[in-house]
Amino acid sequence: MMANVNESRVHEARFTSFGATFMGPLLSFFSRNLVNNAPANTPLYFLAREGYWLEKAYTHYLCGANLQRESHYLLASRAFLFKILFSDSRSYVYSLKSDFSGSFYDLIRTRFLLSNAQIKHIFAQDIRQQQVSLPEDRQKIIKVLCEHTSRIEEIISPSKHAYLLYLDSMGVSQQDKLHIVDLGYSGTIQSLLGILLDKDTHGHYLISSNPGEHIIENDNATMQGYLKENVKIGDGYLPLDRSMFLECLLTAPFGQFRGIRLNTFDLSKFDFYYGRKVASQRYFHELEQVMVGALDYCEHTAKNGVIFSVEELEMLLNSYMSKPNMIPHTVRHIFDIDDDVTGNGTVNALQFFGLA
Repeated sequence: MMANVNESRVHEARFTSFGATFMGPLLSFFSRNLVNNAPANTPLYFLAREGYWLEKAYTHYLCGANLQRESHYLLASRAFLFKILFSDSRSYVYSLKSDFSGSFYDLIRTRFLLSNAQIKHIFAQDIRQQQVSLPEDRQKIIKVLCEHTSRIEEIISPSKHAYLLYLDSMGVSQQDKLHIVDLGYSGTIQSLLGILLDKDTHGHYLISSNPGEHIIENDNATMQGYLKENVKIGDGYLPLDRSMFLECLLTAPFGQFRGIRLNTFDLSKFDFYYGRKVASQRYFHELEQVMVGALDYCEHTAKNGVIFSVEELEMLLNSYMSKPNMIPHTVRHIFDIDDDVTGNGTVNALQFFGLA
């Protein structure tokens, strides 16, 4: 029995040590930049799966620095926002951007999270069975969607109404400018929230592919990257090209946010619905051990004035993301992530980049 306890403690120590060395500097760097650049009297809203741990790191950093700021973790996902903006043609530039090849039915099911019954209610069988490709058929698809706007609105309105009430309960509606935080990179969720709320937004990212001031449907959208700006996937910037490594660990305990309803028995509460879990969520107790090390390190750096430069963080990330033996064998099984929006299913980062 004692041997098993000792073995378990050694196992946990390996997880926390890996978290401190790999994720700790990144979370400290990002949190410090948020403290120095975001308005002190304005709440920060941390988005999507990555925001779950980014918000915790931020609060740990504030604790170490003896500062008080307001922050919230906000449930959001591209696919869910695609769904509740499905009747709004302003959103199609984002929801119909990624490549696709297959039936019209599969496009609507995977890209917009509609059920079989909902799709059949909106679209006739001949439309559902059509084969479509993106980007080639984008205008044809938009034409079909615009012809079915009223039926689409009928289907999505309950979810949209509930989500707007949820945002209001989080204080989002009261903000003159919504300050959001995410890992990056193109600002799609930020843009969709701006369209949904008709509100100015400011996105704080680790990496921003499209930084600066933008006008999105008559609202201002500022996008700011703290590690790197003006770089896109495929440009050769490793922390972006292999950002899947970060996304695997910076994930919430539940699957992709897919839906929201008002609670049947208490209309002041909400019921949330999520997609399937990937390995890091199924073994969340192990991911928590990794992040314990990262969060403790983040607080330690704030308390002791430890600062990481861009060059130092890039060197560390490049080492972990390019060398096959940098990721310990004990944590390799949690390095997968779902990519359902683009139709790729579950992808393992180490295998994908040939480091397994």
